Amino acid sequence: MTSAEPNEQHTRGAHDIPIINHIPAGYPRDFTDMDYPPSVADEYVRCPDIHDPQAFAARVVGDSMEPNYHEGDIVVFAPNTPAESGQDCFVRLDTGETTFKRVYQDDPATLRLQPLNDKHAAHVVSRREVTGLWPAVVRIERLNDR
Repeated sequence: MTSAEPNEQHTRGAHDIPIINHIPAGYPRDFTDMDYPPSVADEYVRCPDIHDPQAFAARVVGDSMEPNYHEGDIVVFAPNTPAESGQDCFVRLDTGETTFKRVYQDDPATLRLQPLNDKHAAHVVSRREVTGLWPAVVRIERLNDR
């Protein structure tokens, strides 16, 4: 993953990635992009190494991706980068729900959504249920103490 720095501004620069919402690191939940047009948000994070014009960021909610990701961390996802088995991904299901998990394709028909925290169980979904699978490319730790 590459480096980035938080940036709270309202006008987007060339390397500013919109923080569009929260991503559940737990059970899938409904997700909304807050009705903003693509690439527009109230808050951005500067990522000079990211060149995907559709890149977006979300704040982690929950503990299923600990110890690598903590609640409040910001994760940048790159939709134009193909997701590979074993990557941490933003997953959108056909129900409109989303989650943040390590994704494994154990067979051609299913994906295993694997939390990193062993207190949470893996969830297997049909590949047909997945309408979006975007890999994490940057993690920005929250600034306050854990």
